[in-house]
Amino acid sequence: MEFKFTNKEMSILKQALADFIEIGISAPQEAYLLNIDKGMDPKDADKIYKKENIEHWKYMVVEKKDPVYVLYDKLFTSPASKDF
Repeated sequence: MEFKFTNKEMSILKQALADFIEIGISAPQEAYLLNIDKGMDPKDADKIYKKENIEHWKYMVVEKKDPVYVLYDKLFTSPASKDF
């Protein structure tokens, strides 16, 4: 698989790597870990995580239009698998 990136997309990718190193995990990921730490059954925590993560991505891609999430969505999400 070969990707071609515009200068703007390369800039986004570079910033994304730096941001993700600094920022860490998303809110749904943090909630998942906290639920497990509090003793929730991992299957239940996973169900909650999946629902919250879809909503998080919808917000970041569709509403906020965060360039990192939009680019990731463009690169790795097939149109047929879109939940939003």
